[in-house]
Amino acid sequence: MFLFVPLLSIASTAESQTASGFSVYTGKVLHQTDEGRWCFELFGNDIIKTTFTPVGYSNNEQLSDAVIGKPYQTERVRIRKKNQKIEFDDIADIVLKYGKYNYHFHNSSFELTAEYFTINEFRGFRFQLDETERIFGGGERGLPMNRRGQGFSLYNAPAFSYSEGAENLNFSIPFIISSRGYGIFFDNPSRGYIDAGKKDASILEAGFTSGELTYYIIHGRNTEEILRRYTALVGRQPLPARWVLGNLMSRFGYRSEEQLSGIIEKMQEEDFPIDAAILDLFWFGDSIRNTMGNLEFVNTEKWPDAPGMMRRMKDKGINTVLIAEPYFVMGTKNYAESKEFHSLDSERKPYTLTDFYFGFSGLIDIFRKDAQDWFWSKYKTLIEMGVSGWWGDLGEPETHPDDVYHDMSDLGHERLFAAAEVHNIFGHYWNRMLSEKYRQDYPDTRLFNLNRAGFAGSQRFSVFPWSGDVQRSWSGLRAQLPVMLGMSISGIPYIHADAGGFAGGTKDPELYTRWLQFAAFTPVFRPHGTALEELGDPEAHIESEPVFFPDPFKSIVRNYIKLRYQLLPYNYTLSYRQTREGAPLTRPMFYNDSSDQELFEANDQYMWGEHILVAPVLESGAIHRSIYLPKGVWYKMNGNAKVKGGQRINEKVSIDQIPLYVKAGSFIPTQHSSLKSTMDYSGHKLQVTYYPTLENSDYTLFDDNGRSRSSLEKGDYELIYFAAFPSQNKTRITVSSNQGSFEGKPTCREILLKVPAISRKPENVKINGRPIPLVEDDRPELEPGTAAWDKVRLVLNVSLLFTAEMVEVIF
Repeated sequence: MFLFVPLLSIASTAESQTASGFSVYTGKVLHQTDEGRWCFELFGNDIIKTTFTPVGYSNNEQLSDAVIGKPYQTERVRIRKKNQKIEFDDIADIVLKYGKYNYHFHNSSFELTAEYFTINEFRGFRFQLDETERIFGGGERGLPMNRRGQGFSLYNAPAFSYSEGAENLNFSIPFIISSRGYGIFFDNPSRGYIDAGKKDASILEAGFTSGELTYYIIHGRNTEEILRRYTALVGRQPLPARWVLGNLMSRFGYRSEEQLSGIIEKMQEEDFPIDAAILDLFWFGDSIRNTMGNLEFVNTEKWPDAPGMMRRMKDKGINTVLIAEPYFVMGTKNYAESKEFHSLDSERKPYTLTDFYFGFSGLIDIFRKDAQDWFWSKYKTLIEMGVSGWWGDLGEPETHPDDVYHDMSDLGHERLFAAAEVHNIFGHYWNRMLSEKYRQDYPDTRLFNLNRAGFAGSQRFSVFPWSGDVQRSWSGLRAQLPVMLGMSISGIPYIHADAGGFAGGTKDPELYTRWLQFAAFTPVFRPHGTALEELGDPEAHIESEPVFFPDPFKSIVRNYIKLRYQLLPYNYTLSYRQTREGAPLTRPMFYNDSSDQELFEANDQYMWGEHILVAPVLESGAIHRSIYLPKGVWYKMNGNAKVKGGQRINEKVSIDQIPLYVKAGSFIPTQHSSLKSTMDYSGHKLQVTYYPTLENSDYTLFDDNGRSRSSLEKGDYELIYFAAFPSQNKTRITVSSNQGSFEGKPTCREILLKVPAISRKPENVKINGRPIPLVEDDRPELEPGTAAWDKVRLVLNVSLLFTAEMVEVIF
């Protein structure tokens, strides 16, 4: 016996009252209990939103804008009175059992039991864990990847000179993924915590001090599927400009135009590609303290012609990025003007921070529209001078006392909100302001926003977070893997580190080399650290740029920077996949496969995209590296040797290389020629290496002009499709295009197709059915329509005309 409630109008807001305290809207069910009211709603086929409003709870405003997905407009909701079961459109259901809520998805055996709790100032939810369950995510943590048995705060906070074990860092994301096949997103930005079985091994608990008590249950067969659905719910990162994937030169900090220009000249003389110069706080003052808020090149002796400097760098393909902070220190040029936009005390007067490291200060109230407009006017003046990108620092906010208040009236709320209620979304709203204003005034330019703090959904605003002030040590390096991978599967795809380490330590060329080898396979490559000798601190003076390290370390780092530039076609396609599908650039080993338990333990290695396995060297003096290769066949990227997967191997390592493996069946596109910056990039001549397998495989390469914000929505891009069809005695490879066009697209693409591990000379090679000559050597240059074999590798030069539908290669 069950009660079926048909709803006649999707748009109707009228309730249908049913038995047992239920009310039903289109696709929404309300259930009243003695403790409060539950609301259940379906978002897509595999997501259930749950909100609980306790009796007498007043601070239940929803201040988060994280969710952009829309409710599933189903008209079919069944309520079975016998077991108090809610069923949504034969897709998912909830069973209410003595105050606990059991979620079940019809397309699997997945179930999850939840309940509400309150303790001290925290309100939240508890979920039952099984014995073998692993928990991942939660944003930026130096904790082990599996958060089971860990507890951590949901409160963005800097940690100076941190290393392994850092529980709480700058970017808290209240989203977790379980190895059982579900994710939970707690859409609450107030101060909170997650306990993943630390107090009670069988309980996952999340508590919050204020705000609407809402969470989303997201079902999926593996991490990939859960993350795809989660990023569809909260949004994905727009395409970056191609230059963002280059070498971004940075230090704390460049003191003058003369110094900066000299280092750039030295880098270029020694053949290091550069795409950006990032200026720390010395651009607006000569001292660390009492200058924040100037937002001008105030020392015209050290910076005599900032617009000309930026123009000259731009001519060389080098973009200028400036740091900015949301604090305005007393005595600076903008302090008096900014004061009316500062955060408030309880009497609605501007709040003065007296314990801020950089000086007595006010914090801009980023939630106010007039404050945003004023702040943006400072940005725009500098953009018109030639600034290409921005670095937003201290946006946690770093100093944010509990008795600071914020005016949220522009968001429709009358009361003042205390710091703890909005702390985690301060940086997020700063990111949003910059993105929206930039889009309004520069509608077809892609924003680069190097930032340190935010919330779920911040990726929509083109953020490129770095992992904070990491210690310059081997432990600091090792901490970057859980930090990076935890953020990646929390939906923030461009997380990266101050490569080489930021604080403390000594000038260790081995550590520096290993860190930059690792950084070459992370979303952003940006060496950065303290270089403060001119301020009387010689111990904090370790240059970030590789030209200041001796050989062989300098040459090794140069090779890896150049390898990153060679991989631009592959890396830029990763960005496209992320924007389209939510696929992170860096992925934990278990991302696609939750059946192989060994993958959950292989936390010191990761996948760079779908095809390249990276095993960074994380120990000083290492001569061996243990690596787990997933099932299948793998090729050494730097040697083409073939290795069987499904096993752990112990590989010899030397300082000049880290282990890199490519999955059999992969197509890896690379830039054929050497680049000084991405400004020199051209897709006219590409090298594509196909790693043979016995299975059919395919790959899609993305290309556009590398800068227009609207390229995807306007269709101004090209997709090039590669597919391999191996059989017992021949392999057929097809290359085709969607014939998309964009400004600067080559009229003809010359593709140098390489196939390693061909130990027997092919009997014949055909391109589009026509036999072509095969020479028995590896010539550095091949004419289009020719092939060479050097007893271990086949190389073909294939010309893909703009008008061609498909090229077919058979060997």
